[in-house]
Amino acid sequence: MHLLVTLTVEPRGVLVTWRLDGVTLNAEETLGQLPLSIAGAPTLQLDDAAVTATDALGAVPLIVSMSEDDGGPQRRWSVGRSTSGPIEVSYLAEPVTEEPLPATAPLELRGEGVGLSGALKCFLVLPPEPSPGPDDLTFTVHWNRPATSDSWMAVTSLGEGDGHDGELAGTGLELLGDTYVMCGDLANHHHRDGELSTWWLTPPGIDVEAFSAQLGATYQVMSEAFDAPAHPYRVFLRTHPHQGANASAHPASFVMAVNPANPLDEASLYETIAHELVHEWLHLDGPADEVTWFSEGAADYYSLILPLREGMLGEEAFLRAVNLEAREAYANLRRDLHLRQAHQLFFSDFLAHRLPYARGMFYLADLDARIRLATSGEQSVDDVVRYVVRSRRAGERVGVEQWCARVQEILPDAEMPVLDGMVFTGVGRPGKNCFGPRFEAETVHVPVLDLGFDPSTLVTRRVRELVPGGAAERAGLRDGELIGLPRYPDIVRLNVGDLLPIGVTRDGETTQISIPLIGKTAPVPQWRTRSGADT
Repeated sequence: MHLLVTLTVEPRGVLVTWRLDGVTLNAEETLGQLPLSIAGAPTLQLDDAAVTATDALGAVPLIVSMSEDDGGPQRRWSVGRSTSGPIEVSYLAEPVTEEPLPATAPLELRGEGVGLSGALKCFLVLPPEPSPGPDDLTFTVHWNRPATSDSWMAVTSLGEGDGHDGELAGTGLELLGDTYVMCGDLANHHHRDGELSTWWLTPPGIDVEAFSAQLGATYQVMSEAFDAPAHPYRVFLRTHPHQGANASAHPASFVMAVNPANPLDEASLYETIAHELVHEWLHLDGPADEVTWFSEGAADYYSLILPLREGMLGEEAFLRAVNLEAREAYANLRRDLHLRQAHQLFFSDFLAHRLPYARGMFYLADLDARIRLATSGEQSVDDVVRYVVRSRRAGERVGVEQWCARVQEILPDAEMPVLDGMVFTGVGRPGKNCFGPRFEAETVHVPVLDLGFDPSTLVTRRVRELVPGGAAERAGLRDGELIGLPRYPDIVRLNVGDLLPIGVTRDGETTQISIPLIGKTAPVPQWRTRSGADT
């Protein structure tokens, strides 16, 4: 089976056409499908007549229906009769125009400047996986280049539109759907640094050259650490109106949405970059609610540890990031959730969203210390991680069971109870010396940010679900008000007795109120450079 996808940019969006060869469908079998959303990002709004299909006999009637699968609601297009010969599908993909959500990955097809960007799985109506397996389908992506612009380019995770930096072809629908695309006047909107290139449609509000140089160095360090060769890698930058940066990893690439009017500080931007790079290599096999702690936790862990080892990240910045993550995990309103419960809220509750990241990171740091102690420094968690990379590259399945078995080849005790306590139930805590002899931890009591409104208010800055009699209502806030707040990481760093400053504008006048952090607290480990350590 082969799928030829042709993308033509038009004033209203992208005309999508594809031709599927090597398959015959019986009446009522599924021709194509598209979820209503992916990882919280909206897909296309297509009415029943938007998608058309033809084959050797002419027009193919389509039956549109809704179904449910593990990913949520999904639209299906089934054929009204048996097909004959190659099947061609056509429809117009119009970009999403609603404001993006604060914590949603930037996947949806969206217009920006004089171009478009998005993940193909958000605007491709894809056929079902072939039987017996995904390797039975190959694909090619072709762009119809506009004749009106000499600077127009199309760049994807798989390569660039003219083909000189990679062929726009591959095997399997998963790879096709996960491909990110950006097209528009890109000839002067990119920067290359070795194997890495950075692309944007409108100015992202950061020093792109410095960004790319740091990114290139980090990528090289990681490829060496994981014993994996470097290859062409692309970074796509697109803008959004919120504080912080939302990001998403894709094959040999990642996309980051930044606010050019309020860009991240250099340290936070670097942490986001490095985190996404790790996703190029580190994964476990299994259901997402069992393995996300590894992919996200390892990304947080190695995005800090490797740059620290190489002198690309100073100790002060390292400790600031580690201590923030400890506060996010162990003083989290959702800290008592089992990880499977947290996964059910992963894309709707940003506090639950943070749990697999932080728990996974501190588990890996703790495991590293235990392995180094047991082997007198001869081995580390890096050896277990490289085993995962090598095994999966050889086509072997490596899930939680195999992870624990490999750890138990080094350590004397069963690993699953430790993993369960530190990651799945969250009752365990990392050892005081888990980041090596240079650092030591103390336990401090940190405010639990139960302020009397929905926690999303801390990110969106719009008061939601005000609790009667709660701290926010007592301070005079009202449901639905737009308020001024510090950045969320700065709020998390506040201590017991500090005041949370809030700006409220009413009738054209802005007033400042403060909420004292005097409610619940939680014990949280915080690291510092050990007294007497070399500087």
